[in-house]
Amino acid sequence: MTMISDLSRDLVEEVLSKVPITCLRAVRSTCKLWNVLSKDRVLCKTDITHQFIGFMVKEYRICSMRFSLHGVGSSIKEIGNLFNEAEICNIIHSDGLLLCVTKEDKTRSLVVWNPYLGQTRWIQPINNYHRFESSDKYAFGYDHKNRNHKILRVFDVNRYEIYDFSSNSWRILDIIPDDDIWSRQRGASLKGNTYFVAKEKTLVDEDVVGEVEIDEPHNLLLCFDFTREGFGLFLPLPFLHYNEDIGTLSTLRDEKLVVLYQRMVCPEVEIWVTTNIEPDVVSWTPFLNIDMQPLDRGFQFGLCSGASFFIDEEMKIAVVFYIYRAEKMAKTRSYHSVCITGENGYLDNLDLGDAVYRHVPMRENPYCCPLVCSYFPSLVQIN
Repeated sequence: MTMISDLSRDLVEEVLSKVPITCLRAVRSTCKLWNVLSKDRVLCKTDITHQFIGFMVKEYRICSMRFSLHGVGSSIKEIGNLFNEAEICNIIHSDGLLLCVTKEDKTRSLVVWNPYLGQTRWIQPINNYHRFESSDKYAFGYDHKNRNHKILRVFDVNRYEIYDFSSNSWRILDIIPDDDIWSRQRGASLKGNTYFVAKEKTLVDEDVVGEVEIDEPHNLLLCFDFTREGFGLFLPLPFLHYNEDIGTLSTLRDEKLVVLYQRMVCPEVEIWVTTNIEPDVVSWTPFLNIDMQPLDRGFQFGLCSGASFFIDEEMKIAVVFYIYRAEKMAKTRSYHSVCITGENGYLDNLDLGDAVYRHVPMRENPYCCPLVCSYFPSLVQIN
């Protein structure tokens, strides 16, 4: 009788490459060899290439997500017993690692997680005077010289500090900002750097007396380079984007930047993809142009401060996660929704359950944004 231990290493690796990544725990518990193999190399590669694999924050809980555009095998499952049951308000993916921001105001923490290896690292602020706040913005990436991972924190409007994984410490960055990072947007991590939607600061001549009318400058793209530990040049977006407009960033296989745009009070949605992207250079090509009027429900990103989306380049499809508010039975209710649309128009819309309204301070969002990020397993050690 042939035993598992009798199988050749090449055959075992071929078999395990076809196992769904969600079955990784079962693989590791099968035998010592499989457990060692799973921590020595990335398995389940075939599964990753045939569907969108990632994570989602839904009602402050992290869910694993498998999304098949062929309509078979999709699932969104809450992950229990994670981070001491801490609620999560933001999640950022870079190089196979997830930066998670906990929600608790007085004890807000950062935790970096490698889901594939099952490793976590908790990160605290420099001291009690630099506590993490709900208004903070974060970027996650790495130094291209040595692959050392780093976290950028933007706080107190435009102050910057950086956490270095190799030294396990924070330090203040001496940056004089000439930009305002758009507070309603998450950044998008790509090739070790992070891209933001930002606005160049407008300077007013102090010698001018009386009221001065200034045209609102449009938003631009801005890259934080983790190797240089500084911002690059302002880069053009492929449209004139203002703060009232809908817009959000995403990435495609850590190779391309993707942007979704909808002008205020306009049913058309544009999606553009980069053909070239570096910290100081960008070029764009149109991907999809969608008329949302037949659907009669805009993406309403205003309810969730810029939602999440991903695209399938081959199938020419976009999948957008957002909060939808509707009148049902004489009551207004809000839902976590997914809109699937392509070059031939609207394909499907799925409701993922109620979006809970919470009583919060005026400037905070009463809804938990449905945040989605793609995931590609890695062997990066963080302990």
